[in-house]
Formats: sequence, structure tokens, C-alpha cells
Amino acid sequence: MDVTAGKCDLCGGGYHELLFTGSDRLFGTPGSFQLLKCQDCGLIFVSPRPSFEEMGSYYPQEDYDLYGKAAGLKDRSMDELGRLLGPRKNRIEIYQQPGKLLDIGFGDGSFLYYMKENGWDVAGVDYNERMVDLARDELGINAFAGQLEDAGYEDGSFDVVTLWGVLEHVQSPRRTIEEISRISGEQSLLVIYTQNAAAPEARLLGPDWFIYEVPRHLYSFNRTSLARLLALSGFCVSEVVYETPLYYCQMNWQYFKERRLGRKNDVVHAPSLADRLAVKGLSLYKKMVDGREWSSAMTVYAVKRQNADG
Repeated sequence: MDVTAGKCDLCGGGYHELLFTGSDRLFGTPGSFQLLKCQDCGLIFVSPRPSFEEMGSYYPQEDYDLYGKAAGLKDRSMDELGRLLGPRKNRIEIYQQPGKLLDIGFGDGSFLYYMKENGWDVAGVDYNERMVDLARDELGINAFAGQLEDAGYEDGSFDVVTLWGVLEHVQSPRRTIEEISRISGEQSLLVIYTQNAAAPEARLLGPDWFIYEVPRHLYSFNRTSLARLLALSGFCVSEVVYETPLYYCQMNWQYFKERRLGRKNDVVHAPSLADRLAVKGLSLYKKMVDGREWSSAMTVYAVKRQNADG
């Protein structure tokens, strides 16, 4: 089925394919949402898109409030944090030595805190005002509450900008990347972790693909569409690292069995014998695709070209 629903944020195209109409499977908040695919560039997006103010109702505080976890960061050893976050730091430092780093959507602040303790001059942006206050007051991090475009950073302020599972949530990825380009210096590094809509399970499962997660995930990218988006603002993809987390496989099974088999027990925390067998099979699938172009998630490392505006 083909529909028209405004212009594509990436290419401006106005002709889109309706993939499905879905609902909030994770928290059950009211509403139905169309997931469309631009027929010109392949970008997948929710339409109509909830506004930034409306999005708050889709993030229940009891599930998204990370205050308690963040408040204990100073009590965790650097060795412990390093086991979790060291691989991110090490790969970033292949491209950039410690300098100025901005993390957009910093969540519990652990990445920023770890990088700060390892010699980086860090700053963060997040919509959660309580987390921003904690980052400032308890962790000593320069943090801004709201959207990146409202933070008012100066041109060329940062050497590295990171978005860990964030770009799919923003109102306009194109505006966000344009703003990142403005506030980052020449040869700066942009790191984006997001889902990979080219994964086979996305096509096979459709509305049961956990990572579509409407309405919180407003956009879904594949490598081609994301590289095209970055190129518009002067960023060139240097490396893509693929992965398929087992949790994604578990939640795919959860959604599949709920809608198609009518079974609603929690696969992750209270699995049945059938769930255990299914997840064992899915772990084999994970091993087969992990690290390859059809993995369910990707981390893109992109470098800003010199004189990108020229």
C-alpha cells in the first residue's frame, strides 16, 4: 500500500510505502502509529510524528528514570566501568586523542563519567531534567536539559560527538546532524549506535520486530540511508561495527509469541521451557549474523571532512 504523508526528513520525498500500523507494545500507552518507508531513499519513519512535548508521555518514569543508578556511579570502580565502557573509549581513541566530547542523550551518565575520569573534557545533552541536575551536581559534568538545537554550543566546540541509541528518537535526524556538524571541528568524529533496518528479522517479523519500538523510535536506518544522511552535513563513514544483542532476539520472540501465539509470559525474567528452547535457537541465529551487515544493530564511526561547507 502506498501513502503520502508529508516530506521525508532525509531526502524530501513525498511518496511512501506503508509498512504497518502499530501500537506501543512495550508499555501499552494508547494510540496507533503508521510506520512508513520512503520510496526514494528508504528511510523508515513514524507518521504522524508525535511532537517533542508529546513524546514525554511514552517514557514512563518508573522505567526510564535512571536516577538511582546514576547516583551510585562514584561508588563503582573504574575497572568495573572499564569492562563495560572501555571498548567504546578505546575505539574512539583510535580516531581522536582525549579532547572535548559531547554525548547526546546521556541516560545514566556512565559513559560521560567514565570518559571524564579518563582525561576527556565532557558535556552532555538529555531531555531528563532530573538526570541533567544529577550530572551537574554529583558528577561535575556540563549538562544541558532539552534538545541539542536549543543548547547553543559555539561553532567547532567538540572533537567527538556520540549518540548511543538516540538518533532514532529525535524529531529530525537531518536537523540534528546539521547541528552536530556546526558544533564539531574539522576532522571531528561522530559516533552513532542505532538499529539496522536491513536485518532479515525486520522484514520477516514486521510489527513483531522489537527494535521498531513505535512510537519511541521515530526513525529506522540502514547503512545506506544513514551514510546518506551524514554526507549531507559533511561526514564520511569510516567504519561500521555490527552486532546482534541476545536481548533483541529475546524480545523479538516475546513480541512474536504474544501476537501470533497469544502467550504473554516474560521471556527475559520468567521464561517457560518453550521460551528457553526458542531462545537457544535464536542464540544460534545470533552467532550466525553477529558482526555482519545483516546484524540487528550497528555503530557508525564518521569523520567530518575538511571544509564541509565549501
